[in-house]
Amino acid sequence: MSARPGSFRWFVGTPNVPRVPLTDAVMEQVPQRSTMKLSVRASQSEMQIDALRLKDEILAMVAHELRGPLTPLQFATNLIRRASPDRADVLRSADMIDRQIAQISRLADDLMDAIRVERGALRVTKVPVDVVEVLAAPLAAAALAAALRKQKFTVQISDRTLRVDCDPDRLAQAVNNLLHNALKYTPESGCITVKVLADRNALVLSVKDDGMGISDALMPHIFELFAQASRTIGASAGGLGVGLAVVKAVAESHGGTVSALSAGPGLGSEFTLRLPILNFLSREGPTT
Repeated sequence: MSARPGSFRWFVGTPNVPRVPLTDAVMEQVPQRSTMKLSVRASQSEMQIDALRLKDEILAMVAHELRGPLTPLQFATNLIRRASPDRADVLRSADMIDRQIAQISRLADDLMDAIRVERGALRVTKVPVDVVEVLAAPLAAAALAAALRKQKFTVQISDRTLRVDCDPDRLAQAVNNLLHNALKYTPESGCITVKVLADRNALVLSVKDDGMGISDALMPHIFELFAQASRTIGASAGGLGVGLAVVKAVAESHGGTVSALSAGPGLGSEFTLRLPILNFLSREGPTT
């Protein structure tokens, strides 16, 4: 047997007979196998990228298709109300259709937001705003929804005017998602408390409920996309588990944070959104 760097050669035969070198095939094929593995990995990576792209395209298409029928349906319910103003049963049916339209619209919005969050492309346009003005519509809608479910809905807001540099539409969306979450997972006659306060240089908005709570297993993943899907299905409450992921994305895009606390299943939960405060204003003017 003779050897040289990188290979071994075996000589077979008898003395004084020309020897036929047989190259060790196993060693010479190792680089080929390594190349094959790299090629397979590259191919798998490309397939994963194509699959993600296809998934986003499908989600966008589904969101678009969901939105398509909503406008004519809404127009139809308006016509029904005008044609039957004295028919309580017809008006109740129209209200039911409106609720379903709103649910489908929310699902479409969730699908589009899921794509934006996953791509890190949640658009934000910041302007100085009064927090109370931004929160007025989400809080009013939540109070109405809570009254229909016979839930106790309490709001505590700082007596100072709190201003933040934010995208008012995105902030309203984030707060609306937190409120919708509390309403959805709190039973009838339950309690929901919203606090909007200042803690030094931070706006602190908390939404606390005494609803179904969050398990220890789910807690570390509560702000991930679709993390609440199984929890939602189990509660028969609807939704895709996108809302809290959007809240996290909105908070981080504004230099803030969002956190969750729960003592466990059946013991309620509390979500806290913190954003930097631009300045304080008292009734007399800016504080010193």
